[in-house]
Amino acid sequence: MKQIYLCEDTPEGIFTAVYDTWNCHLSREQFSICVENGHELELFAEYNRIQTSREKALKVVRTVKKQLGKKAYDMVFAALLSHEEDKADAIYDFLKLGFQTGPGVVQMHGQECVCRVFEIKRNVWNEAHFTKEFLRFCETGEKILLARISPKNQVLPLVAEHFSDRFPEENFVVLDEVHNMGLFHEKGRQWYLSGLHPDALNEIWVHRKSSEYEKLWKTFFRTISIRERENYRCQRTNCAIRYRDYMTEFG
Repeated sequence: MKQIYLCEDTPEGIFTAVYDTWNCHLSREQFSICVENGHELELFAEYNRIQTSREKALKVVRTVKKQLGKKAYDMVFAALLSHEEDKADAIYDFLKLGFQTGPGVVQMHGQECVCRVFEIKRNVWNEAHFTKEFLRFCETGEKILLARISPKNQVLPLVAEHFSDRFPEENFVVLDEVHNMGLFHEKGRQWYLSGLHPDALNEIWVHRKSSEYEKLWKTFFRTISIRERENYRCQRTNCAIRYRDYMTEFG
């Protein structure tokens, strides 16, 4: 009977699953690793829940960095943040091949697992790039910059350094309503991520207030538009509709 190992949809959870299944003495066709959220149950399979262990996860991280190098680790970490259901299996196969071949595994695009991890990583980084471009801040009554996003992937860890470097002297919060997570930055201090209950997320968001700058930006956006040259198909290509929910100019 096929063994399916369920783990948390977090970097620590998946790394723990990799650690626990490494010596399970089963052929690759006899088991798979799946994240808990969104997995469709299979018939004729036995499910095993993986208990997340920070210690085990750190052991995997250290081994990957030491034996495969930073480039391979960065690929794996980005893939861990994906919404793709097969990411845990792809990462396991990638690491197994990597420990056999060394740091050069990142160039072995002819291998299915390497190609898949690269594809997942690219999708995550593309969304992180778009988030940096399309994220819009508003201001609260306490002079805190506040933004809200709804990404497919967990992009906050990838954009946090960008915004903290850009606004080191500002207090700001970025809320991820899909993954119930927040990025918090206090003036002059290190940023951090924290899980949030949906009610807490909404409670933070209600503190936003409209400003004259938002009205000016909307006016500017409308004024520079040339109606005869409007091309909505091209506009959707460069700025997908799903990014517009919290963009000031489309509000």
